[in-house]
Amino acid sequence: MKILTERDAFLSDFEVFQHLRDLKKTYNWTFTPEEEAQNNNKRKRFTAAGLDLEVVTRDITAYFSSNAAGSIPDEKAFTELMTFLNGFDLMKVEKLQIVNSLPRSMVHLYGLVEECDQRFDEETCESILAKINELMPVEADEEEEEEGEEEEAEE
Repeated sequence: MKILTERDAFLSDFEVFQHLRDLKKTYNWTFTPEEEAQNNNKRKRFTAAGLDLEVVTRDITAYFSSNAAGSIPDEKAFTELMTFLNGFDLMKVEKLQIVNSLPRSMVHLYGLVEECDQRFDEETCESILAKINELMPVEADEEEEEEGEEEEAEE
């Protein structure tokens, strides 16, 4: 295989998730019985793209749905977060890691940003976490699970 154009850009999990959802909609694929029941009256399912592509799309969308990429509500929130992160002296890879994992604690953020404690003060880090929590709020059940995990880690 020959590479025609080399790309220098990175894709976030959210962007890949969006693309796969668009593929699913374009090809009229259904991955659950509920979707199958809803799509019975719509146009015919397209399978010429290949069964392998459909299986990979199903598996990856299921993974992203349960991950941070699934908690980003829409493109507006994603764009707003990226615009906010562009205001800081972060490398592309650090921004990508922040968007892909959506850190909710200082410890997690320090793990993603190289030399975070030396490059940024605590207020800056807290503002990043606050913006993430503002744009992508965590449901109450998930917060309780995270607190339980933190308590177990302390013991």
